[in-house]
Amino acid sequence: MHAEILIVDDNHEAAELLRDLLELNGHGVRMAFTGAEALAAMQAQAAPLLLVDQHLPDMLGADLVPQLKRIARDRGLSACIAIGITGVGAAERASLEGFDHVLPKPMNFDTFDALIESSLATLRDAGATGA
Repeated sequence: MHAEILIVDDNHEAAELLRDLLELNGHGVRMAFTGAEALAAMQAQAAPLLLVDQHLPDMLGADLVPQLKRIARDRGLSACIAIGITGVGAAERASLEGFDHVLPKPMNFDTFDALIESSLATLRDAGATGA
């Protein structure tokens, strides 16, 4: 199953690596490098699956995610899943509200793939992938 995915990360190389991995699996991927770019991208075309870095140059991912999810709802998506990507410690990860899942850096790609697949299954069950 394929979905539209929005990657929000100010690290261009990391975002491009994730894009390449996801596109190899047939997903449509767009990228934003700041919170403002992510908001504009969601306004233009809402994505049901978000990969959001916690530390962006203009805001925290935890502050951005509720705004992105609100846009998704306003655009008629029945579900929107946000996966946080962060280098913070386990105690801080537990306090990241708004994210449905949090992946630590450095990323384990087997865990990443499994989380993408389980998130897509949840979106499919909710009818939100558009696929």
